[in-house]
Amino acid sequence: MKFLEEKFVPLAARIGAQRHLVAIRDAFVVSMPITIVGSIAVLVNNIQGVFAKNGLNIVSIQEGYTNFITSTGIKDVMNAVNKGSINMMAILLVTSLGYQMAKGLKGDGIATSVVSLTCYLGLAPAVQTLANNYKWESGAKGVEVLTSDVAGGGIAANKLDSNGLFVAMLLTIAVSEIFVRLSRNDKLKITLPDGVPPAVAGSFTVLIPAILTVIVIVAAGIYIDKLTGMNLWIITQKFVSAPLNKVADTLGTAVLITFLSNFLWFFGLHGKNIVGSITTPIFTPLSLENTQAYEAGKTGKEIPNIINGVSVYTSIGGSGATLGLIIAVLIFGKVQAERTVIGISVAPGIFGINEPITFGVPIVMNPVYMVPFVFTPVILATLSYILMDLGVIERVCLSTPWVTPPVLHPFLATGGGIKGAIYQVIEIVGITLMWAPFVLVSNKQSAHAQ
Repeated sequence: MKFLEEKFVPLAARIGAQRHLVAIRDAFVVSMPITIVGSIAVLVNNIQGVFAKNGLNIVSIQEGYTNFITSTGIKDVMNAVNKGSINMMAILLVTSLGYQMAKGLKGDGIATSVVSLTCYLGLAPAVQTLANNYKWESGAKGVEVLTSDVAGGGIAANKLDSNGLFVAMLLTIAVSEIFVRLSRNDKLKITLPDGVPPAVAGSFTVLIPAILTVIVIVAAGIYIDKLTGMNLWIITQKFVSAPLNKVADTLGTAVLITFLSNFLWFFGLHGKNIVGSITTPIFTPLSLENTQAYEAGKTGKEIPNIINGVSVYTSIGGSGATLGLIIAVLIFGKVQAERTVIGISVAPGIFGINEPITFGVPIVMNPVYMVPFVFTPVILATLSYILMDLGVIERVCLSTPWVTPPVLHPFLATGGGIKGAIYQVIEIVGITLMWAPFVLVSNKQSAHAQ
């Protein structure tokens, strides 16, 4: 325990406070409402899949709902919402991360966001279009096209959505580090007279740093492409995204992340924030990939990723699956102080807010409750990952507010998954049984103390 307090806890705290990771985490938090509204749009347009032949098999309801949202224009509205939210996640991340990076460096947040966005859009590959029609012969493997007929017709959509998130992160961090530091150099500032409006004066103050940053970053990206034959998106996918995704979506990773997220709470550290600063940049693209698969009509094992949905099945009542503690204390608890705290914590606990329990029971530095708090979610993570992997329960494909109550949470997060909702009811019974023996131990300890 001494080793953990002296070595592990300070290291975890330093990782959680690392400014780049904090900026990335906070940028995703800022974008969360947009991700959720995009997920709602996808859900509204696709929830009728619950009644499909491979679901509840009430095809009349499925077809009736589809006709309703189509004829009323609701489907078009939701498609537009989705196009401006989930399908623009890379752009949203560039702007929010640029601001957060500048805040950490004490620079101009708005200017940093604008410069970052300029660099990102400047380097984004253009869609190639043809000015004339070409005949594709039957069985041909290719067709010759005149160079003069090829033109750039805009930015590829997959460079603006979740496929561009890693490039957005790396590029924005580089832009922010360069731009903010150049902005601090007084020799590069253009100072205008006092009578000039502040907005105009401010833009001239960062004019030269902005010009230098954009030229340096864009030039670097262009010459990397010329020298390697691969743009930043291809390089990032090949050497960053693919290796990380391959390691990330495993049972071992699910267990490790769940363990650390809850173990750190024992020492009073916000485990999810610390671990999330590392996992969020990796899991968010996986979540959005699942959303795109669900929107395309895929179900079951066709939804590609598992790891991003484990927390929906493990954080029942908050970290430590403390809804089980609430129920166990209400049934078996005899310690008046615990029952008082639990009584206050019932309503927040239903919505995943369990700080009153964590610090009020307390669980922090409480060796009796440490065991169920840490290992109950680990057991849930193991079972849930395996069941999702086997296709027994649905995989999570939509972003939902973390305060969504249990049972409803997996139902919405899986796009109307009945099996996931039923499984969570079973989980609640299970976590109550897991917490109950430790509540009885706490009762005995309190009785002996008196």
